[in-house]
Parts: sequence; C-alpha cells; structure tokens
Amino acid sequence: MKLSKRLSAIKEMVPQGSVVADVGSDHGKLLISLSQDKIILKGYGIENKKAPFNRLSKAISDEGLLEVTPLFSDGISELPSDVNTVVIAGMGGFLIVDILKSHSESLKNVKTIIVDAHNSVDKVREAIVSLGYFIKDEKMILEDDIYYEIIRFDIGRGEPLDELDISFGPILRKEKSPMFVQKYQNEIFELNNLLSIDNLPENRRNELEAQKERLEALL
Repeated sequence: MKLSKRLSAIKEMVPQGSVVADVGSDHGKLLISLSQDKIILKGYGIENKKAPFNRLSKAISDEGLLEVTPLFSDGISELPSDVNTVVIAGMGGFLIVDILKSHSESLKNVKTIIVDAHNSVDKVREAIVSLGYFIKDEKMILEDDIYYEIIRFDIGRGEPLDELDISFGPILRKEKSPMFVQKYQNEIFELNNLLSIDNLPENRRNELEAQKERLEALL
C-alpha cells in the first residue's frame, strides 16, 4: 500500500514484531501497510466516531487482514493489554496530551509511543517525557507545504531535556537536517518581513527580534 511521506516516516519508527494500536486510524492505511510488510504481529485501529470507524472496518475487511482489528472506543480508554506500541498521528498537540494523560493507566504495557502532532509539539514532548518515556528518535518531513515532526518515545529515562530540547527536539536540533534548517530559515525570513514594517510598536519589535535571535542561534 502506498503511503504519504508522513505515514511512511511513522512506519519507519514502528518496532519490528510489535503489537500496535493506531489511535485515529481513519482509513487504516498505516496498519494495513505495517501488516502487509510483516512489521507488526497484530494491529488495532481505534476510532471513536461511526463514519471513520465504518471506513476503517471496510478497509481492513477488503484487505482480508485477520491480524488487524478495528475498535470503536475513545482514545486509549480501552486499550487491549497486548498493545506495546501506540501511534497517535494527525491531531493537535493538546488533544494528544489529553488522550494520553486521561488514561495513562492504560499505558502500563506500552513500551513505545509514536506521535505526529500538528501543533504544540513542545507540549507533547514535555507531557510524554513526564509519563516516563524518553525521545528515541525524531524526524522532520515536508509534505504539502507543511512541516511535520514525527517523534518516537520509548519507555525509560533519557537525558534531561532543556528548554531548547522541548521546543525544537533534542535529536532534530543536534542533527540539523536540511529540512530542519529550511524550516527555521523560512521563519527567520518571515520575521525579517515583519520587522521591516514601519511604525511597528516597540514591544512587538523587541519580541520579534528576540525570536529571530533565538532561531539564528539555533542554526
């Protein structure tokens, strides 16, 4: 099954031989691809709305995948006990945090959490680390003019994260991939455009200058 760049990046982070729950599975493309390529032993697609759940169930049935099961439930509230890897992708950061923290007891057997938050990524890093995980891997991709940060957390204690790690990712800012550099160069360009505006209030100018200096130091 052909996947988008974003889903392909998530797929690459899924541990071989794992049992995966994909929260907000939609059409189930990720789980179907993981199953067809024999990366996972079993998969659960979780949806909490009838229309997406029906689409998911049909997609799984059409592929004849007995090892992938659709589940109609809310987030990880009824997570099967054999799940050791959770994927939450394509949602806002605060929703991801709420899903995980509202039912953190369901994570007792989960060794890996893979997330793709579409905003507030810093809050996601902070929250999942507070649940007892560390950042194992990070990747930034560009698709449809949107930068996505795919993050894999594994159970255990890693190096403490400072403010820059939380904001920009410890691995991403260390590796400084071309995509990472491009994203923040674009942001610096946009800040320069704003700073060129005449009669910009002094407090706003100071704020933008501080943001610019922070990004320039990052690169």
